[in-house]
Amino acid sequence: MKFGAHVSISGHIHLAIDRAVAIGAECLQIFVGNPRQWRRIEYADAEVAQFRQKRLEAGLDPLVAHAAYLINLASPDDAFYARSVASLTASVDGIVRLGGLGVITHIGSRMGLRWEEAIARVAAALRVVLDRTEEAMVILENAAGAGGSIGGTFEELAAILQALGGHPRLGVCLDTAHLFAAGFDIRTRDGVARMFHAFHRIVGLERLRALHLNDSRAGLGTHLDRHENIGAGRIGLGGFRAVIHHPAARRLAGFIETPGFDRRGADRRNLEILKRLRRLGAPPRRVGRRALRAGGR
Repeated sequence: MKFGAHVSISGHIHLAIDRAVAIGAECLQIFVGNPRQWRRIEYADAEVAQFRQKRLEAGLDPLVAHAAYLINLASPDDAFYARSVASLTASVDGIVRLGGLGVITHIGSRMGLRWEEAIARVAAALRVVLDRTEEAMVILENAAGAGGSIGGTFEELAAILQALGGHPRLGVCLDTAHLFAAGFDIRTRDGVARMFHAFHRIVGLERLRALHLNDSRAGLGTHLDRHENIGAGRIGLGGFRAVIHHPAARRLAGFIETPGFDRRGADRRNLEILKRLRRLGAPPRRVGRRALRAGGR
């Protein structure tokens, strides 16, 4: 598995490459605009070319974007819904220009709608985005399952994919912190195997295109989305060692969205921890406290 991070595009978008290289990233996740605004940003051809050349030289692959946090593809408010569709469309267009794999997006919340109404709106929104764009994927991220959030179960993700007829440009990104908060105990090798088996049975491993590797400050099954640094949260080093060495994950890229040990965002230390776990190989089926401590050195 390759390890990367979500890094800032502040200043100029090509500076994201420098920031990724500085922390030892092997792949890259960025925003292609302001994640808390609807405004679409158009980058000059020269800046796009500089980004692509620097990324090629750095060997950062794959590249993905994360869609704006504002997006709700199930919103019952028609104006907000239309803005969500336009924002996701702009992100896909942006990542195509940059030569990336696709855009990872939160799906949204039902906001009081019945499930049947919500999935119909999500499917219609995704159909519009896919029809208006080319090449890059739309990658749906699982949710922690709080309130009316959509995607907290594999069944919900599968229902959306089925509603789109299994569109070839739709994929899934699994966030480890969200999985844990949603009730999947991924602290052990057996727990990770059960999770991936369930995903394959319900959704299909061929749909899994990326992982977000985040520890969790929130407890198992609490449905709270609280990211923590690798090994410093409730999942622990044993869980991440099991995740990254599972056969279903080895072909994927894993991106950290951790707060950083200095609380300034994704950092070299988090990536180095993951790289040490990669070198250790797969854990035994039962990992004791001594083995966990050794894995963290």
